[in-house]
Amino acid sequence: MKRFESDYATRTAEKRKLRIYATDPMSGRRAPYRITVEVDNEPELAEGPVGEIVEVIDYDGWNKKFYRAVNLNDPALLMEAGLAPSESDPRFHQQMVYAVAMKVIESARRALGRPVNFRKSSTRTKLRLIPHAFCGRNAFFDPDLNAIMFGYFQADSVSPGPNIPSQTVFTCLSHDIIAHEMTHAIVHRLRPYFIEPSNIDVLAFHEAFSDIVALFQRFSYRELLAEHIQSSQGVLQKSQMLVELAQQFGYAAGRGEALRSAIGKSPNLADTHEPHDRGAILVSAVFGGYFDAYQKRIADLLRIATGGSGLLPTGRLHPDLVNRLAGEASQLAERFLRMCFRAFDYMPPVDVTFGDFLRALVTSDFELNPQDSDEVRFSIIEAFRERGIYPAGVVSLAEESLLWPSQINGTPPPLGPALMENAQRFLNYSATALDQGRIARRSRSRKSTSATSTYQSSVIETDGAAEEAADVSPGGHRALRDGLFSALTHYARQNLDIFGLDVNLKVAVAGFHAVHRITSDQRLVIEFVAQFMQTDDQTTDAFKGIPFRGGATVIFGSEGEVRYIASKPMQGADLPQELRKAAASRLQATQFCLDELDRRDPMMVFADTDYLQNRMRLRAQFRALHGEG
Repeated sequence: MKRFESDYATRTAEKRKLRIYATDPMSGRRAPYRITVEVDNEPELAEGPVGEIVEVIDYDGWNKKFYRAVNLNDPALLMEAGLAPSESDPRFHQQMVYAVAMKVIESARRALGRPVNFRKSSTRTKLRLIPHAFCGRNAFFDPDLNAIMFGYFQADSVSPGPNIPSQTVFTCLSHDIIAHEMTHAIVHRLRPYFIEPSNIDVLAFHEAFSDIVALFQRFSYRELLAEHIQSSQGVLQKSQMLVELAQQFGYAAGRGEALRSAIGKSPNLADTHEPHDRGAILVSAVFGGYFDAYQKRIADLLRIATGGSGLLPTGRLHPDLVNRLAGEASQLAERFLRMCFRAFDYMPPVDVTFGDFLRALVTSDFELNPQDSDEVRFSIIEAFRERGIYPAGVVSLAEESLLWPSQINGTPPPLGPALMENAQRFLNYSATALDQGRIARRSRSRKSTSATSTYQSSVIETDGAAEEAADVSPGGHRALRDGLFSALTHYARQNLDIFGLDVNLKVAVAGFHAVHRITSDQRLVIEFVAQFMQTDDQTTDAFKGIPFRGGATVIFGSEGEVRYIASKPMQGADLPQELRKAAASRLQATQFCLDELDRRDPMMVFADTDYLQNRMRLRAQFRALHGEG
């Protein structure tokens, strides 16, 4: 009877509780850093864990063996919120990577307003997480394997920090590393060409964005925030534990400090080219905006608590004040995290720069919060300005100047009636797919209690629609997708010059999806986002393995009108001089990036002909980006 009740509860619960390290085992020795999180419940979660989106395959590549898989549906583990944190139990390692990965996926899904999937082919439908993939100071996402590989290594024998000399350190137990690599996988799914080093910002952006998500994910844990707000007198910047990434990894590697930090003195952007160092400037800009917005947000609470002076007394803060401050910090972090993910709908399909990210942040948030009464966008813009991050092609840092334009070379026509009809159908599928998890859970619970076949049939249709909205397109939905993409391709061909593209090159639809969100004043916003892309294959040899690409992300309104264009122009002879100049500048940026990477590449000393001819393509790998350590 108890077993039946446990099984029923598993199938009907919306959330599953799992225990994790809030940071890593080094800080996890203290109770506040061993926390319980809630993830979306997958009732049919198999041993591994193996779910619908990710699967944990625990093969130890160094020792050549599989570890016993954890069964998170075991009644004992269900009652205890999974296994207790442990460095020595591989089953907890599996639980840890699964829980943190699902939290990041959940954050992305809520922000984007559509499902996130990692289907690569009919045989690779899920993202694989391999906790003990190899022995080495690294962890990386491998797009070819559709897997995240976590390494393990021995701590430095001379300077291990708060670790034991030569102890085994597992990257799969670092919350920050898991979230960082998971974000790489999501970004690659959203913009697969953001790994091609076409300018010095591209690789740095990938690293920075992954750090941003990892840190904001940690800020969502209120209990942890409350602990640090109490110790830092409400000044979050003073809490190293909150703003530093991968502390155990950094100390164990003999660095004497965490791997990276969200604060600190930013180097000069113009003189910083190494991807991690350059990316740290972008992280600093985003968190500079966050901390400024946070101080504005809690100013009234501090005035109330201090009788108007705003100066808190020494000693411990009142628990009620701590809880209120933690709530404000967590809610604001959630808004920033959603802004960052939503920005992808407003970024060009290729050749991203830090300035593009700023414009996308401003535009995406403007759509949902046009008034910006709490001046969040102002704080972000100022933080970027203070670090020398300026978008190209704008006349000022005024908000209206930073919004993407609705036209760059003439007025683009709206989508035609037939195309809009298909787009509306696609919107319906997307809306259904967003709710696929809840519907699927209900279907399974009803199935287990003898549900009617009519309900089950409707779920099968929903599951198909969900796959279609996730670009899988099985069965009859393939025709809709193919027809829609064919019509969009025709639309793009008719308007190449209007979008800043070359009329003599082929154009491809790199992506299309529908967006439906609720604004701050409770209005429903419906948009359609299309990505058009061109490739000049004649430049592949010149840029040593990667071609020169251009493209445009076009955001259409609910009636098919063009609302925004985020363009990366090509060198079309028929384009206006301003667009040709922008394309020439992009070509120069790619050449500069090639020269900079060559200058820092030790392989250039003894490279063979094959490496020299394809070195930029070989550098466009996450393993190479992170280094072997």
